[in-house]
Amino acid sequence: MPLLSIRSQDFDRASRVDAFRNVVASMTKVDFIPDDRQHFSSETSIAVLPGVIIGHGRHSASRAIRTRSHAAECSDDVMFHIPLAGGGTISQIGGNEEVLRAGTVYVDPGDVPGTVRFGGQYMEGIYVSIPKAHLGMAEAGLQAALRRSAPLTPQWRLFLNYARSLHAELPALAPEEAAQCVAHVQDLALMALGATREATEIAAGRGVRAARLKEVKREIEQNLLSAELSADGVASRLGFSSRYLRALFEREGTSFRDYVASRRLARAYRMLCDPALQHLNIAQIAMEAGFGDLSWFNTRFKQTYGMTPRDVRAGLA
Repeated sequence: MPLLSIRSQDFDRASRVDAFRNVVASMTKVDFIPDDRQHFSSETSIAVLPGVIIGHGRHSASRAIRTRSHAAECSDDVMFHIPLAGGGTISQIGGNEEVLRAGTVYVDPGDVPGTVRFGGQYMEGIYVSIPKAHLGMAEAGLQAALRRSAPLTPQWRLFLNYARSLHAELPALAPEEAAQCVAHVQDLALMALGATREATEIAAGRGVRAARLKEVKREIEQNLLSAELSADGVASRLGFSSRYLRALFEREGTSFRDYVASRRLARAYRMLCDPALQHLNIAQIAMEAGFGDLSWFNTRFKQTYGMTPRDVRAGLA
């Protein structure tokens, strides 16, 4: 699924600021006012999904104003502002001016007028918008968080990391896969807002598991070629039990061992198909891909791809 991109540098220099402001006002219902019109820079990429909108933005010093007329056109989505770098402030009717900086989250009632101030050289952040109807099971926590900036808890960090990963991977996902991810984002928001016990159990059953599994797979990729890669080692580094880690894979219909083997086999297959690596023999490729047992490698390779490594190599001749 594609991302929507809005970049100031894509507009003609002579009319850049005004043209950019017009597009942004139309699409996002805010008015950008740069501190320095000549050197103003802003870029935002937006993932628009049914039930979730995720944006990643980087802006030079400026103000983003949601006027009363803009607010009247907005839905009742709740927007979570999570700065990644730089800093600024935000103020909305009914609240105080709050500081925006890395390590915090600000909960914005999207239909309320206000002003975001992007300070310093630039400010970068992730913005996640969720319809209020999906947050009903966390009503008390939501009302307590609105118009406030608060430190990121472990639950908010899970929410942030999953949203960032979804934003980055969205172009490679099929629509039905992206739709599954929407529920995970919503569930993680419920958990972070301190939802009711029922809602927390839902989140634990979907969003949290998905986020944990993504962490595990990232750790595997970083250590894929290490002979020391093990379920116990990964679980220990991530701070949970190896039994829980194995259960994550079992719910996916596989195992830690089989998943690692599949990733190593995929690497070996790519190496076998690479003309630049023709000087490596099969045993060398197996070792380079993380396999220590050549016989087991050959057996698993044929089971997975329906041909031997030699057959794949011969196909390039």
